[in-house]
Amino acid sequence: MKKVFSLLLIILPLMLLTVSCHEEEDPITATSPYAKYKGPWAGTYSGSDLGEMEFTVNTDGTIKGEVISQGFKNLELTLKGKVNIHGEVSMILVNTTEDGVDEEIGTYIGSFFESNASGSWTNDLNGGIKGTWIANK
Repeated sequence: MKKVFSLLLIILPLMLLTVSCHEEEDPITATSPYAKYKGPWAGTYSGSDLGEMEFTVNTDGTIKGEVISQGFKNLELTLKGKVNIHGEVSMILVNTTEDGVDEEIGTYIGSFFESNASGSWTNDLNGGIKGTWIANK
């Protein structure tokens, strides 16, 4: 019986050490590949129409925001899209009709850097309009 007890006293601490030394990734310190783009952004666009935009990049790279057009003040415009880990962005411009229906009316494409972004946009309104955009974090 003493042998079994002695053996347990030796094996038990070794088992505890093995279990306690298991290394896990700390979710708090793990960095998202989109961390450098994450957060609120604000910018302007120009060309065939002028306006302002505000959007947020989420932890997974998805984007959602608003557009305020000087030429189409009566439209409720939103941006939806995604930036990839290389900073390439593609967003769609959505108009929400009075009936609550979302219709895609344009695109915004471009490149993100850590604190600024820029690109081009197109809009199907008025036979097709286009221009450039810039934003800062």
